[in-house]
Amino acid sequence: MLMRGQDLELYVARKSGRGQSLSWKVRAMLSTLLLLFISLVLSFSIVLIESMAQGLDDVLQLLGGGSVIAYDRPQDGLLSPEDHLSRVQTTSALASSATGSALVTLRGVDDDYFFPRRSRVLDLETIDNPTTLEGVTISRMLARELGVGLGERIAMMVYDASIGRVRPVLLFIEGTYSTGYGEYDGTLAFTSPSVTRGEDSWEIVTRQDVDGLVTSLRASGIEAYSYRQLNRTTYENISLSVASLDVIVVLIALLAGFFAVSLGAEYVERDRREIALMMLSGHDDSDMARCYVSITMRRVLTALASGMVLGLAAASLFIPLMSSLDAWSIPALQSYVTNIDVCVPVWTLLVLALSLAASAYVSLRVSLRNGTGVSLYRALVS
Repeated sequence: MLMRGQDLELYVARKSGRGQSLSWKVRAMLSTLLLLFISLVLSFSIVLIESMAQGLDDVLQLLGGGSVIAYDRPQDGLLSPEDHLSRVQTTSALASSATGSALVTLRGVDDDYFFPRRSRVLDLETIDNPTTLEGVTISRMLARELGVGLGERIAMMVYDASIGRVRPVLLFIEGTYSTGYGEYDGTLAFTSPSVTRGEDSWEIVTRQDVDGLVTSLRASGIEAYSYRQLNRTTYENISLSVASLDVIVVLIALLAGFFAVSLGAEYVERDRREIALMMLSGHDDSDMARCYVSITMRRVLTALASGMVLGLAAASLFIPLMSSLDAWSIPALQSYVTNIDVCVPVWTLLVLALSLAASAYVSLRVSLRNGTGVSLYRALVS
């Protein structure tokens, strides 16, 4: 029995490449290139989609009204020390320069509005304001449209709700930002509350349970909404994209199982004479089936692992490159957040790897249960 086990181990090692020439190993691995490519593309897509979803989620929270927006100042006991509370006023304005004009949503914010996390997500650039004018921060897209830049001046016709009409204001451009997401970059600008002169609302950026915080604020008598409610359509699109990705993972896992079956059958057919000799030496169908499950799974796992590593490497190079692109000069990118960080969804990738491996293993076991006996018959009669 021990000798039989050693024979099988030696056979598996030999057919897996031990002692074989480099050309033999290359030919043997060529059949797994498709699986490697599938793993590469899938892992790259998972990282890219998760990174973009997280980037858009950050933009919705940090630029689209906070994690929660409240219409009265919350009591301190309702917020955690890590939460960031900002007073915000909102009005409409017509921004004008020597070369053009644009309708913008103007937000009046205090100096602490652009805390480090928000500044990083918005890719904020600022300069000191040496003038007596109030400052304004606009998107780099809007600056390009109006032909202005940091350190220049821009005129705005600001709607003043307190007097029920517009009034002209000359502002100093002290900051520019960019997310690459047109819904905000094309229309949103920030200035001092002394310019907007509107009603106060309060934006809360938090890492705690957003829905739970909304419930607590409403229970205390404060009208409040979460960013998911304020941006329902966009948030639903994010959830749909992630859910679609999960479906694709399942389909690819099934495809990997079928491919592994095809690969195992190819190896069995290639080695049918060796299989016949092993069986004539006393090994049965189940012994040889286990051998070819082992041989095939080694190739499958090698291809899957190599593809995932290459996919992660490609995503880690591509995402920073995409963040450095000028999104507004490339129409295809104007509907996406491009200023994003690499987000590696470890659990999703782990589930993917386990699903691919399990699908391949189960399919192989079922397929090869009786397949080696057929090869023995073919070998004996050929």
